[in-house]
Amino acid sequence: MNKRILLLCDLEGVNNVVGVPYEGLHRGTEQWEIARREAPRELNAAADALFDAGAATVALWDNHGGGNNIDPDDLDPRIELLHPEGPRLAFAAGRFDAVCFFGYHAMEGTLGGVLAHTMNSKKVQFYRLNGRYIGEVDMDAYIAAAFGISSCFFAGGNIACFQAERAVPGISTVVTKTELSRNSAVFRDGEELLRDIRERIVPAVRNAPKPSPLSFPCVFEKSFKRVEDAALYLERLRSLGIDAGYPDDGILGKDAHTVRSTVGNIGEFTACI
Repeated sequence: MNKRILLLCDLEGVNNVVGVPYEGLHRGTEQWEIARREAPRELNAAADALFDAGAATVALWDNHGGGNNIDPDDLDPRIELLHPEGPRLAFAAGRFDAVCFFGYHAMEGTLGGVLAHTMNSKKVQFYRLNGRYIGEVDMDAYIAAAFGISSCFFAGGNIACFQAERAVPGISTVVTKTELSRNSAVFRDGEELLRDIRERIVPAVRNAPKPSPLSFPCVFEKSFKRVEDAALYLERLRSLGIDAGYPDDGILGKDAHTVRSTVGNIGEFTACI
C-alpha cells in the first residue's frame, strides 16, 4: 500500500473527553490536557497499522485551536508533524492520497453532541451549503476532494460518526465514545478502541471512496450569534470580491445574523469558512 496519508486531528472527539459546561476545550485546562494525551494514542495506533501495511508517508495536521496541542514526544517518530500556513488544507495538494479524521466533533446545534460546535463556539450559530447544514468534517472533506484527495476514515463520538457518514458516503468510522449530552458520554475501553482503529484504518485507506468535489457555483451561508460579527464578515467577503449579502426574511426584512454568499470555486469556499 504505497500511499501517502494525512491524519487530521482535532481534540473534542477523542475518547475520555467531555469538557466542562459553558466552556470549549481551552489550552491549559484539565480536559485539554486529557485530550492532548489521549489523541496521540489513537493517532499512533493508526500510524502503526498504516506503516505495517506499507504506507509511504503518514503525516499529522494538528488543527485544534491553531495547532501545537500534541507533544511531538508522544507521537510515533515516523509520523511527520506538519505546521502549515495559508488557506485551509491547501498545503495537502499533490502531497497526499487520503485524509483520515481524528478527534473531530458534531456540528453546532447538534442535540447530544459532545462539545458540539462549528469552527467557533462563541461566535458561529451555523453553516449551510445549498441549504444543508454542514460541519467541519464536511468542509475539510470538500477541500480535500478539490485537490483529488479521498476522505476515508473517521474516529469520533457516535453522533459525530453519523454526521461524517452523511458528509462522506462510504467513509469508514470508529466510535470513540457514546455521546449523551454536550458534557457527558460513555467512554470506550482504551485498548479495545485502539484495536478497532488498527483493524479498520488499513481497509479504509485501501478502499477509499473516490473524491467527490463540490459543483460550483454554490450557496454558502454563515450565521453568527451577534450581528456585529456578521457585519464584519460581510465586509471582508465583499473586499475579496465575493458576491455576498444578508438573506431576505419575511419577518425581519433582512436576517442580520446571517451572510449568504455565492461561491464560484474552492478558493472562495475556503475564504467563506
